[in-house]
Amino acid sequence: MTATRPRPSVAAEVAARVSPGASPRRRPKVDAKVKAKVKATMDASEVDAAVTNVEFTPPPSPSTPSAEALSITGRPHLSWTQVSSYQQCPRAFAFKYVERAEPDFIPSSLLFGSAMHEAFAKVHECDMEGLPCPFSAELAGKVSNLLDASLLPVKYSKGESADTLHALGQRMVDAFLASPEARPEGQVVCVEDRTSGVIDPQIPPIEGKVDFVRLTKDGLVLRDYKTARSRWNPDKVEESAPQLRLYATLLDRELEGWRRITAMEFVTVTKAVKPVVTTHAVAMKRESVDACIDQIGQVWDGIRKGVFPTRPGWPCKTCPYASKCPAAIKPAGASDEP
Repeated sequence: MTATRPRPSVAAEVAARVSPGASPRRRPKVDAKVKAKVKATMDASEVDAAVTNVEFTPPPSPSTPSAEALSITGRPHLSWTQVSSYQQCPRAFAFKYVERAEPDFIPSSLLFGSAMHEAFAKVHECDMEGLPCPFSAELAGKVSNLLDASLLPVKYSKGESADTLHALGQRMVDAFLASPEARPEGQVVCVEDRTSGVIDPQIPPIEGKVDFVRLTKDGLVLRDYKTARSRWNPDKVEESAPQLRLYATLLDRELEGWRRITAMEFVTVTKAVKPVVTTHAVAMKRESVDACIDQIGQVWDGIRKGVFPTRPGWPCKTCPYASKCPAAIKPAGASDEP
């Protein structure tokens, strides 16, 4: 993840990297008002080059699901993270996205996962830009950087500390760099970019962050990274597959048949003394996508109607809003995470 440049959509990255001479209609459209504002602040010779990098999203109509989502959560779309959050505990969703309550802490697992994604992304970004791969110590340092930079108290699991997580990150980075997944076959097209689209006119647009897309002789390959406590079995892969299938559907619609997602995969890296890097292929199943869209529709219906019941359980142990929730199970009484 690179904070110094804005992230374009995946479709824009495909157009720019796969076919630099592609028709301008494949590039992001720029609103005339935006173009006028850009023109007013620079020389005419700079305008054409600048506006191709400007993306403009017009404000949603007051009567659309997008506008309704904006009024409820402050965002004109839904994300996979939001949907998953609501499914796990609607009340925790409301604390975070509707009431925007101040969390008591940030779970170490959240920061650690973000750091690992940044490390994997950096490897692919350097490959994409023709730069040398960073040393593993630099990549593992992202763990300490995120832990140290947190503005909220960091809540560690039993036996964890900043030092143990840094050591774990170092082992996982070393395992990843030693695996073929650090330099997979094909041309790197985009790294940690976004995709979005309307899956149902009654639901706000869905936006998701795509970890990695590469182009092979057969087409585009969509990849998502997961850090895990143990190796995934086929049931775990299938349980997680709807997210990847949904993203593939959004990308195919965004690319309008110009390029297609021909393969999907999860790459898992285990949090272990000897981390294991494994690739899990995911097949497209239309019925799975339809069921996923139906579930998102149910989630959206609950959000827009203000249905936010508590759902006490093992997530209470790491919920940063548990102190605000009278139904939360206290750590001593919570069951172990399945």
